[in-house]
Amino acid sequence: MAYVAPFRGLYFNPAKVPQLTEVVTPPYDVIRPEEREAFAARHPYNMVHLILPEARPGDGPFENRYTRAAARFRQWLAEQVFLRDERPALYYWETDFQVRGQSLTRRGFAAVVRLEPFSKGIILPHEQTFSAIKADRLELFKHCRAHFSPIFTLFPDESRQILERLKAASGEPIFAFTDVEGRGQRLYRVTDPDCLAWVHRSLAPSQLFIADGHHRYETALAFQKWMKERYPDAGPRAPFNFMLMYLANLYDPELVILMAHRLLGGPRLKRLDEAWFLGRLEDYFEVTPLERPGGDLTAYAAFLQSELEQTPGGRTVFILVGAHARAWRLELREEVRRRLLSREMHPALAQLDVSVLNYLVFDKCLGLDAKAQDDPETCFYSSQVEEVLATVAQGRARLAFLLNPTRIEQVQWVAREGLIMPRKSTYFYPKVMTGLILNPIHPEERILVPGVDG
Repeated sequence: MAYVAPFRGLYFNPAKVPQLTEVVTPPYDVIRPEEREAFAARHPYNMVHLILPEARPGDGPFENRYTRAAARFRQWLAEQVFLRDERPALYYWETDFQVRGQSLTRRGFAAVVRLEPFSKGIILPHEQTFSAIKADRLELFKHCRAHFSPIFTLFPDESRQILERLKAASGEPIFAFTDVEGRGQRLYRVTDPDCLAWVHRSLAPSQLFIADGHHRYETALAFQKWMKERYPDAGPRAPFNFMLMYLANLYDPELVILMAHRLLGGPRLKRLDEAWFLGRLEDYFEVTPLERPGGDLTAYAAFLQSELEQTPGGRTVFILVGAHARAWRLELREEVRRRLLSREMHPALAQLDVSVLNYLVFDKCLGLDAKAQDDPETCFYSSQVEEVLATVAQGRARLAFLLNPTRIEQVQWVAREGLIMPRKSTYFYPKVMTGLILNPIHPEERILVPGVDG
């Protein structure tokens, strides 16, 4: 069963940090090097100092980026940069955002969730992870012993009662501010024992789906094993057996998935013959050139986005962008899906646009193996069509592929079958910001649910 529990949250002290906009950041994995420097210069207590500590020449086993992050975290705690709640709570959380001109609010809550191996089928992944990233995050865990960034997880609640109950039990927000990306953030504390116990019981039978944070979850499992070796008598309620999560409703109509469009570049694509490539694509796709409309790049991006959105249900359509930002519409021939893809992969993967692209285009047509597809110089990503067009037009990418977003029911099917999607198959938007609520890991403490545990 899923074990979702309240915890004593750690958060910035308003007396020390009156403007949270200055210290809260996106998750570590979407912060570019130049953005990291801008965040670091923005405020001495900015979260980037903890989640992306800077390496220095001469770093060694006893003095390095991880030891410095841990020392800084201890110093901030000693200086009361952070406050910690006395009582366990769940933290109801609202995020206002805009997408394609529409104003939306995503609702969720922060809690700690008991770690479970994926084999149990209680917490389900859907994307591939990479060892180097997990090794980096594990070192940060070991030194700092805190959850700085919540994992974004989805729970099924078709009746939508859980978040409504939490909202009704919350009072005035702990924080209400506009983050660095211009989105409204509101965090509320919920301490009512009856509500906490009801939420815990309501979610116990649920399967939870990781939306974003696969590397952090697998790192938390590795950290749990490491801590159990050091604290064998800590017991099952020790906080290292749990992970901080942001939980949103799988059935929320304002849950948004965008697509990370693919861009290809690097030496392997430099001598690509475009005519040959288009001919090769015709083995699998109906290839239709798209005439660029008048107007600027923004108008062109809107036109291509509209072409994608008109895809009939159940069809696979890409837009290929080539030299000088010329575009073609690629529609998969259905006999290819039936005769070829059905032999090569599970049906849950064969219906994913990203799987079709990786297998038929990257592998079969371009000869890009898994290593090449994971090389950031060869394959990189953007969720903004206009940025994709500009990158190709400027010659910083040789080709690009625009895709429709993966649907939430596709995520569920893949996860429940125990399968893994290609990298960057989903982009749940917006990302959950880092720094609103943290969770320190003290092995002597225990995670308890009021009204449930003794």
